[in-house]
Amino acid sequence: MIKVPVVRLSVLVFSIVLGMTALSAVQDKIEIKSVDGIPHVLNPAKPPKGTTVLEVERTRTIDPYERPEVGIKHMQFLRGPAGEVILYDPNQAEAHRFGPDGSYLGLLTKAGQGPGEFSPMMGYRPQFSEAGIFVFGGRKVALFDSSGKLLGDRSLRNWCEVPVDDTHFLARDSTVSENKDQVRILNLVGFDMEKTETTVELFRAANVGIIRNPSGQGGFGDQWGTPNIFLEAEPERRIVFCGLNTEYRIWIKDFRGQVLRVVEREYRNVRVSRGDVEKVLSWAPKNEGMRWMLDAYPDRFVAVFRVAVLPGGHWAVFRVTGPKEYEIDVFDRDGRYLQALVPPAGVKMDDAQFFSTGFATVEEDGESFVYREYRIKNVPGIFGK
Repeated sequence: MIKVPVVRLSVLVFSIVLGMTALSAVQDKIEIKSVDGIPHVLNPAKPPKGTTVLEVERTRTIDPYERPEVGIKHMQFLRGPAGEVILYDPNQAEAHRFGPDGSYLGLLTKAGQGPGEFSPMMGYRPQFSEAGIFVFGGRKVALFDSSGKLLGDRSLRNWCEVPVDDTHFLARDSTVSENKDQVRILNLVGFDMEKTETTVELFRAANVGIIRNPSGQGGFGDQWGTPNIFLEAEPERRIVFCGLNTEYRIWIKDFRGQVLRVVEREYRNVRVSRGDVEKVLSWAPKNEGMRWMLDAYPDRFVAVFRVAVLPGGHWAVFRVTGPKEYEIDVFDRDGRYLQALVPPAGVKMDDAQFFSTGFATVEEDGESFVYREYRIKNVPGIFGK
């Protein structure tokens, strides 16, 4: 038997540990590479500041159903910079205004065909701006002052998907390529109330937006497994975040469509089990005509659930970790990975809108929905103290 001196064995173990530590340091390092003159920020899987479970405090609740005149069914919301709130149903094209103190300020719009009115089921979207309140629906936009008085409206060539600021919105269009692929295109649309309209292409991807029925008859889409283009804008810095949600690669572009940087993070898409699919499509097993969806579902979830703008130039990627589950990766303005946030138990953040001290959301409360705001208590570097 060969005897190894204790001193040499200790040196050998120390060398191995030192080597592993050095390798880990290399793996955890943020790299910036130039590809065709464009900075690519390559982030490691582990954030430098670690993973934090969010601690929150509920600060405000608005229950619109306390008022008999508010009859919206599917509630969405928009929070203004001063704490004013619009609660609306995009299917009904009806919106209600509430003050910073939660007081009811009245109806903003109602369904109809007249001035300042919108047709139901046409993608209704309001947006606070310096000029007042813009409302988009179908191929129409209306401008209201801060008190809700109509200032004017006009028709649009493009269908607004995400309002950006007083003169821009994001729109997705579709076309067919030479080889018959369905191509989805993300455009930044410039507009004014004098009927000017321009488009800048930001991103395109083929065969996205739908999980097709193997029989060739239609298909369906969801946020967890369907390939699609994600999109978010930060009007203050005049940038757009976009990309293909199946990849952890975020393209940051300016309003001219120029690439400013590409941000990536080490990530492997989560595998999907049959139980996972039944959890995501909980209604499908109960309907014989929809069970094909369980078999057609992809074998991996998408990587990016959504991108969100945070205070102070920070931004976040909602990284998919399982069926209807995600963690929130936080980046600085240059795309460097800072930390990961875990949503607090029992708090819905899927559509959270962030502001200086926390976020707003819509949650189930009994048999209906309410608007709620939360203060984030344990991330002072972003959300204050």
